[in-house]
Amino acid sequence: MTTTRITDYPADRVIALEGASNFRDMGGYTTEDGRSVKFGLLFRADELGGLTENDLQALDALRMKTILDYRSENEALRSPTPERIGSVYRRIEANPVAASTSGRAEDYLASGALNHDTMVAMYAKLPFANPAYRFLMESLSSPEALPIVHHCAGGKDRTGVGAALILKLLGVSDRLVMEDYMLTNETLGPKMEKLLQSLSGKYEEPILRNLRDVFAAKEVYMQTTLEAVIRTYGDWDTYFANEFGITPEQRDRIREYVLE
Repeated sequence: MTTTRITDYPADRVIALEGASNFRDMGGYTTEDGRSVKFGLLFRADELGGLTENDLQALDALRMKTILDYRSENEALRSPTPERIGSVYRRIEANPVAASTSGRAEDYLASGALNHDTMVAMYAKLPFANPAYRFLMESLSSPEALPIVHHCAGGKDRTGVGAALILKLLGVSDRLVMEDYMLTNETLGPKMEKLLQSLSGKYEEPILRNLRDVFAAKEVYMQTTLEAVIRTYGDWDTYFANEFGITPEQRDRIREYVLE
């Protein structure tokens, strides 16, 4: 993994911050028609409640317009997103399961309620009838709403699916969508490993194995999302039209602004 100081930005995709592990620009990916996603418009991240004053000053330079927080109210209360980094802050729960949990997140995960099978089921469900992604698509359709950062707790699942939908709307291949998703293991991996180490004396090994599985970005998870869309709608244009009302003409206008 390569990171960059904010002063070097946008020399690379991963922005090194003191209080966040997975803050990334989605620019630079090539589309199937030979264009590329502009840097400086689309960002994805993990939770931002730990941002330091140095981080906030650095992010001021990005002139962010919109913050989309996919977390539940409980998650947001535990680690509030600094509204300073954007003009508009919206919190819209992307995953109803997260909204129904309370208490410490690691205790919920350790209960076994979230495991490989439920992760696959979640990735199959997230792209459909999701108000958070509807707002995301509305933001992409409005140049005045950009730049935007969308984030959840780890920046892996809810943000990962949101990022995949953005890239597919822009005409990026499944291979590069998967590359963007799997990069999370490098950006978020050390933080997750540290958390697992802190839990190693508290939970039995089978629970820790389960946590290690659900903490990781796995190709099968994202592949489940991509296949669910095609299985349901047949192609991506039909998906975007039916789920978000985006016509091919609107899609082309979005691409004209976001691609180069």
